[in-house]
Amino acid sequence: MDLLEPLAPKNFDKNELFVLSILVLVWTLLYLLQKSERVLLKSEVIALLVFNAWFGTLGDRLLAEKPLDLYDTLDYPYGEFFDSVLQVGVYPVPVVIAIYFYRKHQMNKWLTIFIWALILTYLEWVSNKYFDVFHFKKWMTFYSFFFYAFAVKLNISLFNHIISRRNS
Repeated sequence: MDLLEPLAPKNFDKNELFVLSILVLVWTLLYLLQKSERVLLKSEVIALLVFNAWFGTLGDRLLAEKPLDLYDTLDYPYGEFFDSVLQVGVYPVPVVIAIYFYRKHQMNKWLTIFIWALILTYLEWVSNKYFDVFHFKKWMTFYSFFFYAFAVKLNISLFNHIISRRNS
């Protein structure tokens, strides 16, 4: 048990409850969307989930750890179990949902990027303001808009590449 102690939250409180709640919410939403109308192939969903789990983890490692050390997540200035839940279970799913709507409605790429960067920034703001998920040091929520815009742009490019390869 001593080995696992550094991975456990200080207290199981509102930020862990929020992470679990949002985890259930985003996965349920993705499931219901795909069940109502399968817009994305399972292989496309898996590719996007894996890419975004990697991308979210890389982003947190680059931005939240030394030398930049712009913010901390949850209870510690280092990774804990619920950081992994965020990076692998939560972060990837909203972007897959964004690609779902992009594909389903044949949305304009730049409009999709703008709308989803706003949505993701707002969700981050809520998680920070009301649930103490983030502890900003040199980071501001405003910066997140640009990060999310880049992430959605990257995902649209990846998705377009996947479907162009599938159709060729």
